[in-house]
Amino acid sequence: MTPSIPIQNLYYLLIYSWNRLAESEVVNISGIDSTRQVDLFASVLAQGVRHLIRRGLEQGYQNYQETIPGIRGRIDMATTARRALAAQGLAHCEFDELTTNTANNQIIRSTLYHLAKVSDLDGQLRKQLVGLYRELDGIDCPPLKKSLFRRVQHHGNARFYRFLLNVCELVAAGLLVDQEEGGYRFRDFLRDEKLMARVYEEFLFNFYRTERPDLSITKERISWTVEPGSSSDMAYLPGMETDISVRSKTKTLVIDAKYYVRTLTSYYDTERIHSSNLYQLFAYLKNMEARGGPDAHSEGMLLYPTIEQELRLNYRIQGHNVRICTVNLAENWKDIKEELHDIVGCMTL
Repeated sequence: MTPSIPIQNLYYLLIYSWNRLAESEVVNISGIDSTRQVDLFASVLAQGVRHLIRRGLEQGYQNYQETIPGIRGRIDMATTARRALAAQGLAHCEFDELTTNTANNQIIRSTLYHLAKVSDLDGQLRKQLVGLYRELDGIDCPPLKKSLFRRVQHHGNARFYRFLLNVCELVAAGLLVDQEEGGYRFRDFLRDEKLMARVYEEFLFNFYRTERPDLSITKERISWTVEPGSSSDMAYLPGMETDISVRSKTKTLVIDAKYYVRTLTSYYDTERIHSSNLYQLFAYLKNMEARGGPDAHSEGMLLYPTIEQELRLNYRIQGHNVRICTVNLAENWKDIKEELHDIVGCMTL
């Protein structure tokens, strides 16, 4: 699959993978003319930060230890006595103060600063980011490193913050120092198969969990069906966990989500399915047989993204229906939704 997904579709992939569908409705991407990922994230961040400012930035308590006139909070008696501060009408105190200079706000301000330095960012978007950065004056702007995101504090009523922090983390992962310009370049993460494989899998899982409440959508571990006497060696077997298990009252479907830059492999100029994918899926189906019920005849599907080559392959392998399907991520979003619904249409309760 040549990485050429329209940025509007990429946005939907991300918000489903983050499970932030409701929060994303605050942001309108319909007016974005650019095809550059950096412009998409800049627009989302600009609209999101303006929403936060209108609603009111989160506040948290920050600990201070200062020498001050009078008393505030807890007096550090040892330091006050050692420095003879009382005679000067002073005291060394430790106290908490409510502030907007929280870790979450620092990440957002730092992302605005660094994203504005990307060399090919749209000029109008750059002005918006710089203006918002200045509007957050008084909030620290630390280096945008992975360790910064480990300080994030999630609160139950701050889902929109978590949405913006997801955007910030993706921006931080894509920034590359531009040695010639002295600013940054933005890496095309669609070519990062490992990153996009996680995004694509979580997108499909959350899409079906959101769009098909009539079905049971889970990830599950599958136990190996082994002969008696093998229990002592079980620890050496690899674990099996489905990407997506779809269940109705009468059917079970196991979907394995696979993301590749090229959907098929080539062998002597002949295109083939990735063999390891098919072996893995079949291992799931065979070891689910022992459960009985619908699982005894569970169906399997390898679901690949594509922008050019559509696949609808059907096989009957040792009592199990196996399908190889693609979803075209270059279509408009409405058609993509219909295609994904059609793929599991046979699972209707």
